[in-house]
Amino acid sequence: VSEALGSSSSSSSWGLLVATIVVLVLALLSSVLSAGFTCTNTVSNPYQTFLGPIGVYTWNSLCGVFTLLAMILFPVNVEGNSLSEELAQSCSSSPQDHLGSKHNYGYSYWIMLLILFLNIASLIIIYFYDHATYSKKKEQERPIENAPKDVILF
Repeated sequence: VSEALGSSSSSSSWGLLVATIVVLVLALLSSVLSAGFTCTNTVSNPYQTFLGPIGVYTWNSLCGVFTLLAMILFPVNVEGNSLSEELAQSCSSSPQDHLGSKHNYGYSYWIMLLILFLNIASLIIIYFYDHATYSKKKEQERPIENAPKDVILF
């Protein structure tokens, strides 16, 4: 019975590991697409199509969601399946030395948090820039509303 439970745990561990890797690859692809759309926007000015801010919003948002999902899946896999203890026991001659060991995430895990914050900052910057250009465009379309009353009488 314990071997059956062990293989089930190993199977779920591999499943979560593969899911984490797939989510990270999707985050990388969406980040590359976002960078491509951003470069396209610097050369041209496609504001109303999917190549404009809507495309950058979409790919930045997807990258942020995938990164957050990977940041959740990885610790769930490590903590839930005690992968750190298994690794320590397989590398050590005395397995009892590592029974109470803690999980420690390296800088590569915390860089994903930086990626998440940069995606959010990028979305905020694009929103404010898009909002500023929209209000400026509306202001230029209706100059009579802002003109003084004396000018309108002439």
